[in-house]
Amino acid sequence: MTRGGWRALDVSWLPVLALLACDTGQSPVTGIGEPMVVHGGQFIEGDLPGARPPPDDGGVARVGDAGAGALAVLSVTFAGTQVVPGVSGDSFGGDVTARAAAVGVRLGDLGTGYWIVPVGAPDTQVPGALTFKVSTGFDADDAPGLYPLRFVAIDGAGNAGTQTDVQICIDSRIPDNGHGCTPAASPPAAVLTLQWDTAFDLDLHVVTPSGADINPKTRVGEPIEAGLRAIPPDVPFIDRDSFRNCIPDGLHQEDLVFQDPMPKGAYEIYVDPFAACGQAAVHFKLTVTQVSGKCPACTFAPTATKTGELLASQVTGGIGPPLFVDQIFVE
Repeated sequence: MTRGGWRALDVSWLPVLALLACDTGQSPVTGIGEPMVVHGGQFIEGDLPGARPPPDDGGVARVGDAGAGALAVLSVTFAGTQVVPGVSGDSFGGDVTARAAAVGVRLGDLGTGYWIVPVGAPDTQVPGALTFKVSTGFDADDAPGLYPLRFVAIDGAGNAGTQTDVQICIDSRIPDNGHGCTPAASPPAAVLTLQWDTAFDLDLHVVTPSGADINPKTRVGEPIEAGLRAIPPDVPFIDRDSFRNCIPDGLHQEDLVFQDPMPKGAYEIYVDPFAACGQAAVHFKLTVTQVSGKCPACTFAPTATKTGELLASQVTGGIGPPLFVDQIFVE
């Protein structure tokens, strides 16, 4: 392929949380820029306290054999362990022993510290246990792959028990068919991605060599046989209409996915500034990502990028034509 010129801190904490911050000799910080944030949590710089989980923990939440007076995470529950970086709302919860006053959590050994949340109400189904809940968000720049999400019970004096690991998969922001967490899975042959930096409604348009205009309003590039539920692998498609009608989705990204190799010819790339959503301007980036080699030793990496800026005065509202950005050639 060739290309053309191409939170603020929550202070309503139990006394234990303020005590922990004082004991570490650190002033409160927000955790901005960390690979993971915990909404409503307090960020503490430094290592997650407590002993590491045993080697045979297997990355699966354990039910501890905790006796009276023990300090432990008894269980971790979750709807799923696959998370999308840049999107908030992944929740983890569970039970801790009654001695715990807070729960600490950290994404492996990444970042500069960990988060703590106070424990909740007693679990009516588990005698002597208290509940906890953690609402997480993962940074858009987190690299895809498997990571341990570590939890630890902490008491009112700052003592910590043994950590418990839950293995999670951080998905690639660029659709990769799960390759980042399962190397044997083959990624798409190519993905054309439009990303932007602010609350602006942009639409990616790609005109293929056959003349089809693939865009979020016409997401599939070729006719599909009636009755088929899934998009066939030889049909390119756009995965979403991001920020449609100025409704936040946490992504600001649209991807044209080619599961099979791109047909030869010229591809014209356009960006439609559909709505400004109250913004004066937006910066965007176009990226071509391609697979090379044979999986699981294959690589899925960017091969071309281009950046640009659009102004509110250029908004089309879907009435005017999209703006031409560049042309790429597949030989």
